[in-house]
Amino acid sequence: MSSELTIKLIKNIFHCITGYKEYGILIVDNSSPDDSYEVLAKHFQNFENVFVIRNKKNEGYARGNNFGIKYVETNFTECKYVAIVNPDVAFFENTDLTKILDKLDGNPKLAAITAVHLLNGDFDLRTIAWKVPKGIDDLFLNFAVTSLTLNRTHYKKFRIQSNMLSYVEVLPGSFFIIKLDVLRKVGYFDENTFLYCEERILAKRLMEAGYEQAVDFGIFFLHNHHKSKSTINQKIKHSGYLLASRVYYNIAYNKPIGWLVALLLYIFYPLRLLEILIITLFKKVKN
Repeated sequence: MSSELTIKLIKNIFHCITGYKEYGILIVDNSSPDDSYEVLAKHFQNFENVFVIRNKKNEGYARGNNFGIKYVETNFTECKYVAIVNPDVAFFENTDLTKILDKLDGNPKLAAITAVHLLNGDFDLRTIAWKVPKGIDDLFLNFAVTSLTLNRTHYKKFRIQSNMLSYVEVLPGSFFIIKLDVLRKVGYFDENTFLYCEERILAKRLMEAGYEQAVDFGIFFLHNHHKSKSTINQKIKHSGYLLASRVYYNIAYNKPIGWLVALLLYIFYPLRLLEILIITLFKKVKN
């Protein structure tokens, strides 16, 4: 976690968020290898509504979020909602959270809500929300070519109601607000993944419990997710995380075909590594 990026986000929240004032900001340092925790703790030590805690071990996205959520439950017992926000998110000026929370409160079946996700400033239907993978979807998602041509998890259009909400299956993990009692009911984030697939697993749990999720098309947020130039080893490492998460998801949540999909993901994994190598070399030659 970049301490500079996190400080920038908190300043943005103070400057841009309006309407809803009774909130606290919890910064969870997930065992950063640098001095981020010390920098953040010192920077916000005199802020009454900003709290900085540290997880002693980096156990991934899901466990890191649960660590923070359980801290909130223990120390702020009247808290009704939890917003998950990545450090590289930014809100537009006069973003009124009251409007989002009123819509969340107004529907007992609505568990979580987000604004329209603009990835690096682009309005891309593929990143606003998506469908829970089922059947052999993960086999198509596993390769760059088939992910673009045979992907059945993308929404081709969104049906927007009069209240500006569009009900969807999976919300982007970069920013969403969820009812804390519902999150508790479905067992928080599934901690059996380290990185990737957390949003789809949470969506699956919510759907099975009879809840819905929605995007508010009246409000937008920026996700400045600029990919750094990763080495081949880093790409392979993250590919391994993604494989493990997809395998777990299929075995645990994609009944009855999940075991077969998981096996095929392992079998095709060498081809995925070859694809990563070819794409990386092609980009180097192109540049």
